[in-house]
Amino acid sequence: MKLASLLLCAASALVGQILVETPTGFQPVGASVSLGVTNPGDPLDTRFRGPAQANIQIGGAGFSARDILPNGDFTVRFLPTADGSYSASLTVAGVTILLRATALATVVVTQAGTALSRGSVIDFGVVEAGVAVEQTLLLENRSTRTLTVSRIETGAKIVNGPALPLNLAAGRSIPLSLEVTPGSVGFLELPLSIDGREFTLRVTGAIPRLPAARIVADAETLRSGQQVRLRIEFAEPARVAGGGTLELAFSGNDPAVRLSTGRTTVFNLPAGSRVARFGEADDIMMQTGTISDTIRLFVRGPGLETVREFRIEPQPVVVDEAKATREGSTIVVAITGFDNSRGAASMNFRFADRAGNPLGSAFTVTPDNEWKSYFQTSGMGGVFRLRAVFPVAGDVSLVGSVTAEIANGVGRTEIGKLTIP
Repeated sequence: MKLASLLLCAASALVGQILVETPTGFQPVGASVSLGVTNPGDPLDTRFRGPAQANIQIGGAGFSARDILPNGDFTVRFLPTADGSYSASLTVAGVTILLRATALATVVVTQAGTALSRGSVIDFGVVEAGVAVEQTLLLENRSTRTLTVSRIETGAKIVNGPALPLNLAAGRSIPLSLEVTPGSVGFLELPLSIDGREFTLRVTGAIPRLPAARIVADAETLRSGQQVRLRIEFAEPARVAGGGTLELAFSGNDPAVRLSTGRTTVFNLPAGSRVARFGEADDIMMQTGTISDTIRLFVRGPGLETVREFRIEPQPVVVDEAKATREGSTIVVAITGFDNSRGAASMNFRFADRAGNPLGSAFTVTPDNEWKSYFQTSGMGGVFRLRAVFPVAGDVSLVGSVTAEIANGVGRTEIGKLTIP
């Protein structure tokens, strides 16, 4: 009797070293422990603490030990496959405790034939932001009696859902179609609760493709030295906010060919809009520069590339300013403007006295080589600043005016009468 009493005391002492985690912390276990209630397919984990380095064994269907740590902490998982009452023996350092748990029958939620446990993430995949995606789950009764679904709550849209309460006979199933729409780029997670069993619906919103676009100018035919307003219009309203870039490509050496913000700018497309926004404006200014060439505009964004070309044709020389002055015994004619052909062929100057009478014949200059040489080294496109100096034999004060004309391969430009002060 003394030996038996000693063994019983030793066993009691060891049992006192086995603790189970409760909401208020770890508590000593008795001869048996109730792990609680779950549903078939839903794991129920309970944390225990025993002697360090203790040998742990579990005997019983549906029970297993996991996450065993050297300090004696370990987890008992109860994962039933069917409803009913379950029990198992838990042996820790030679001391055995009875484990009890209950599995209540419930409707099984399956995705593509796979049963989902409580807390599972139901992935809807990747879809463009603003686009709805639908997935159909199956509610199955794998028990031997009729089950009732009383409540389905979710942040998703239920498509043709079943009328509740739903009585589902043994062995029967019914589809549950859910629709989600990511409103922006990134993860969207929504809850799904079926009679208190919680799941998470997840969809990944991808950068949305932009609708088909076109570039609209306020002038259909462009010329050099022009400012034109551009708009980007889309074939349909944007489902969600997006954006992209407007890029200008030009092969000629002319820094004046540009958008108001440079040769590349970003635009935004607000949700529901069909017109791109450049900051606070729905258009942007483009300068055509001073060279004859082709301007290409590209609209680029997710799933979109649109191009429009504007051909800037050669045109007669454009004169912005011209004046004539006396400098000592010479007459100086200064002309600024641009020649988008960069190939002026001739210049004619005719002088007159103060009464308007011609003074001799016209002076004709053919600066073809000088013109080409100038533009080959100029970084200003077709812009030029001309200074023509004419020595006067005699009284320079008698010269009252001069008219000028510049011709290129396209036509002639009359400068008109320049009065010499």
